[in-house]
Amino acid sequence: MSVMTKRDGLVLSMPEQEYHSGPELSSTGAKTLLRAPALYQWQQEHPWHSDAFDLGSVVHGLVLGTGWPVVVVEADSWRGKAAQEERRAARDAGQIAILLADYERAIAMADAVANHPIAGPLFTGDGQSEVSAFWTDEATGVRCRARFDRLNPGQIVDLKTAADANPSGFGRAVASFGYDLSTDWYREAHEAVTGERPEFLHVVVEKNAPHLVSVIQLDEEALHIGALKAARAREIYAECTRTGQWPGYDPTVIHPVGLPQWAIYEAEDDYDDQMVV
Repeated sequence: MSVMTKRDGLVLSMPEQEYHSGPELSSTGAKTLLRAPALYQWQQEHPWHSDAFDLGSVVHGLVLGTGWPVVVVEADSWRGKAAQEERRAARDAGQIAILLADYERAIAMADAVANHPIAGPLFTGDGQSEVSAFWTDEATGVRCRARFDRLNPGQIVDLKTAADANPSGFGRAVASFGYDLSTDWYREAHEAVTGERPEFLHVVVEKNAPHLVSVIQLDEEALHIGALKAARAREIYAECTRTGQWPGYDPTVIHPVGLPQWAIYEAEDDYDDQMVV
């Protein structure tokens, strides 16, 4: 495995803040581009932080043994002035502030992953955590980046926290959050810098007790659709950077919108005798 020390190829031990500071296109940015290039441009110019990300970041750090330093705040909520000041000071110092109850929950989630018979061993043994990859897309010339939660021989492992880790319903999360695109993005990154396209596993742990865990692998159809989305996003990025135009939703038309197919099916079940086709 060839490892580089600059922003090219595979890079080990790059601080997360340094990784995110670069100009390359990431899978998160690619998903935003597919929604609206104008939104991508705005977010690049106005980065923001959500408290909702902190629990997942702490769980990642506990499981992977890397990540942002954590400050545990012994308060019941963020409503108090003292707690807010501690959080502000932590963020100014490049740290994650988390309430004690949430930190205890993060520990329980990490323990659930470690004790899972399949998921646990994926994060131990012969592998590296938080490996960054940088490459140039051959088709568009777009500079890209990715960061693997865990890189094992022939295998990429991605850790996710979720409200529901049930495999039977995870397909909806894949579609809603663009996990098909990001899965292809990471596999493409690995192939671009090593010549090998590894398998990709999602380890999903539920946020609420008892913190059930599932290990999920997308099927070939999902992978193919993800590849199409990733390629389209890079094309959009290349065109926007070439023209300097970052469009939003089409302002020249009134957009007709219907219900998604699953909602129509539910309506047919509930109102079968009243449905008009």
